[in-house]
Amino acid sequence: MRAHLSAIALAAAVLAGCATTGELALTEEEEALAAEMQARSIVPATSDERAAIENQDLLTQAAFWAEAYELNPGDREAALKLSTVLRQLNGAPRAAEVARQALALYPDDAELQAAFGMALVAGGRAVQAVEPLGRAASVLTGDWRIFNALGVALEQSGRQELARTRFQQALALSPGEPGVLNNLALSLMLNGDPEQAESYLRQASQSERASPEIRQNLALSLALQGRFEEAESVALIDSTPEMAAQNLDYIRALMSSPRSWDRLRRADMDALR
Repeated sequence: MRAHLSAIALAAAVLAGCATTGELALTEEEEALAAEMQARSIVPATSDERAAIENQDLLTQAAFWAEAYELNPGDREAALKLSTVLRQLNGAPRAAEVARQALALYPDDAELQAAFGMALVAGGRAVQAVEPLGRAASVLTGDWRIFNALGVALEQSGRQELARTRFQQALALSPGEPGVLNNLALSLMLNGDPEQAESYLRQASQSERASPEIRQNLALSLALQGRFEEAESVALIDSTPEMAAQNLDYIRALMSSPRSWDRLRRADMDALR
């Protein structure tokens, strides 16, 4: 990326001016400083370059937008893109901070509110995420990702019924989205309804984008219904027979104790995303 460092360029110009307007030539050190500053004085990325970076890997995108943001923290696009990429790279705390700082300049920007809320959810700060995600969802009514993130934030904040409503809204916008189906199913399991959760997980598992996590949650929903042989056959898709047997034994043990059941509920809560 190219950037313009105005203070550095100005300093370089002042130093260069000494050689023509003053009686004394630049010292060796001044020449070196001017050369260094000139090398760092580069112009802002064009709109085409900014568009093209979207096709690069996440690390390249992060470097590009980090440079743009460092150059100008008031660059709304750079802040939004950097926050999003950092969150995808598991840098949730920094992603939240970048979005929060940008919101100080653009307090009513719905996309920044969404980026801030999603970063908070990714960082385990669900209660704080509800407000910005709610504001974003009221404006960006066609973005299923915001409703999905809001559902996760509400679920983790203890507002399960409203969370499921938000998951359903996300599915209305993006039917069959496996990640949303998975989150809705986990919410239902937390509410003691593994049968309905199974139906959503089976639908999610049919997607070509279904993850091993979805199939493991399907196995869990079956095990919670006492259908251990079916659960084992699903679990074997992504794990060894030994691992599948150990997992099912663990679930059986948890189901036999109310206190252990609470541990299982906490594990399901952590799986929401």
